[in-house]
Amino acid sequence: MPKTSLAPLVSVLMPAYNHAPYVRTAVESVLGQTYGNLELIVIDDASTDETWTVLQSFEDERVRLYRHDTNQGAHATLNEALKLAKGEFIAIINSDDIFHPDRLASCLKALEQTGADLVGTDIVLVNDDGRRVGNHWWVADFENLRRVWVETQDWPATLLEGNTFMTTSNFCFRRSWFESVGDFRDLRYVLDYEWLLRGLVKGQKLAWLDAPLLSYRLHARNTISERPLAANLECAAMLRQIFPSLLGTTDLEKTRLTHLASQWRRIERYTGEIEAALKHEALVAREDELFQLIRDRDQWIADRDGWIAERDGCIADRDGWIADRDGWIAERDAHIIACEAALAACREKKTAIAASLSFRLGRMLTAPARWLRTRLAGKSDTE
Repeated sequence: MPKTSLAPLVSVLMPAYNHAPYVRTAVESVLGQTYGNLELIVIDDASTDETWTVLQSFEDERVRLYRHDTNQGAHATLNEALKLAKGEFIAIINSDDIFHPDRLASCLKALEQTGADLVGTDIVLVNDDGRRVGNHWWVADFENLRRVWVETQDWPATLLEGNTFMTTSNFCFRRSWFESVGDFRDLRYVLDYEWLLRGLVKGQKLAWLDAPLLSYRLHARNTISERPLAANLECAAMLRQIFPSLLGTTDLEKTRLTHLASQWRRIERYTGEIEAALKHEALVAREDELFQLIRDRDQWIADRDGWIAERDGCIADRDGWIADRDGWIAERDAHIIACEAALAACREKKTAIAASLSFRLGRMLTAPARWLRTRLAGKSDTE
């Protein structure tokens, strides 16, 4: 749908919180729509990363930026944005999701042709890098919910099966929807789901486009994977509160459903108490196992300390033997030194005697006798 002065204004609302890696792509996906008569209202809910810096880099006059000093939560941020919106039609996109280029034009056309008050579309699941994710429980759940709508063509039945729309990013609606349904409730996990069901209670009409016009980004900070048990408990409590009004068409039916919801609440409480008791029993049993492990550990430590004491005794004995050995070595070395000194003295004495005049004269005088002895020894050897 091209931009003309007659084209109704569409207000796109973007609550942003700590999505610096994704928010630029989200904003660009809105500004790049084929439907041009739009305003983009972005409220940074006190992000602690670079989200606000990224947002400030846009100079497009269609972008209206706001920032909270303290975090107020998704419901409060969306309610504030709704009140700032000027458009006849309103769409929501979370700061990590992506609009496909024809999303707004296609949604507005669907609202016009069906007379519906709010429309959603098929969704593509993408990862951190924007690549399509095919094998994931989310995809299977989404396909199952779409199948319920195809088979029943009944929105109460479909939405009681689960939230087919999956996310507030999949909401494109007339201003009259907001004026009838009112603000988002302070819910952490199912504020979008509750808003849809409340719209049905108010008599609003829903529509669906079988075209993938929204990319939902799956990453580590997604609220859907934050605390599954808490999310399911919040959902159950919300359904208990709303389904009597949604399904009851007479006062009697509403009364019966209200009492059914009351029993449902008690069953949930009892189930929780039973689960807590079972957990306590399991912890007690585990505690007994752990105490035995502690006793085994203490015995092992005592045995180990005994081994260490024995080892230290062996080391002490070894050190004593080493000390004795070193003493023996020292005595031996001293004896060797003394012997070497005596030998050296003897050598010096021998050298002095050999050099003396009397020794030389004696050698000369005894030379004939030595010669005769040698001859006699030689003659004896030959006989």
